[in-house]
Amino acid sequence: MRRILVTGAAGFVGGHVLPLLARGPGRGGRVAGIGRGPAPSLPTGVAYARIDLLDAEALAGFVADFRPTAVLHLAGLASVADSASGPAQTWRVNVDGLLNLVAAMRAAPGCTLFFVSTGEVYGSAFLAGHALTEDAEPQPRNTYARSKWVGEQVLHDLLPRIGVKLVVLRPFNHIGPGQDERFVVASFAGQIARIEAGRAPPRLEVGNLTSRRDFLDVADVADAYARLIDRADDLPDGSVFNIGSGCPRTIASALDGLRAVARTPFEIHVAPERVRPAEIPLAAGDSGRLRAATGWAPRVAWEASLAGVLDDARARLAAAP
Repeated sequence: MRRILVTGAAGFVGGHVLPLLARGPGRGGRVAGIGRGPAPSLPTGVAYARIDLLDAEALAGFVADFRPTAVLHLAGLASVADSASGPAQTWRVNVDGLLNLVAAMRAAPGCTLFFVSTGEVYGSAFLAGHALTEDAEPQPRNTYARSKWVGEQVLHDLLPRIGVKLVVLRPFNHIGPGQDERFVVASFAGQIARIEAGRAPPRLEVGNLTSRRDFLDVADVADAYARLIDRADDLPDGSVFNIGSGCPRTIASALDGLRAVARTPFEIHVAPERVRPAEIPLAAGDSGRLRAATGWAPRVAWEASLAGVLDDARARLAAAP
């Protein structure tokens, strides 16, 4: 019987992938999540424990008791902006926490670790100007991406010694309900919701709108993760999979889509503090390998995804004290 452990289960993606792992067609067994925050709304039968990956003892004890056959490692600091302002904490969480997880997985030989890295690892390779395959040499340009690239290398070194298989996942930008406002589309939606509610003046603060990024709805990302976990036994050790649409869009197009469904007009203001330095003009990933291995394809329409983000921002604002 398969036993799937999801780290970072209380985070943005965890809430979308846990139901797929627990209730999807042809899936079964036991599913458990761990995270630093309070237990999220969980599907029936999914267990949850509040564990910080930096608590090596608690983590080791949980893994030894649960004995996972697959681990989806979502936990970590995922904001490029936060990593720039707090690099030491990014390295501590993303690498020290990973090392603790590897040590704990000594109790789970034969397991497959699905390590959620990031498309950001390609960095300067994006200057080629087209969607990259997994064969592109990573050239990370920021602390967050470097921490993930180092994590990939650490796992290639350590997992063979403990009999654990590695599958690396490199998702590109994903959006959807539950994402916080450190990320660009959620930031736009949160600002629009406040403008609509009369809690902010009709002026939207933005950064660079010309950059082109590979956006997916979080439901499509979660579906890719679940499909790969379903095929864990068939995937070669060390496999790497991009998870992206392959169709980059400008940040301006995301803003235009949100403006089209906004209930109140607003003006745009470019705020210098929101413009990221060393910006890559285009970042996109070729997911042909994922499609061939799983039959995956994006299903959520762009317009529906944007509308869902804005509806979520409105609902969260209405529920706030």
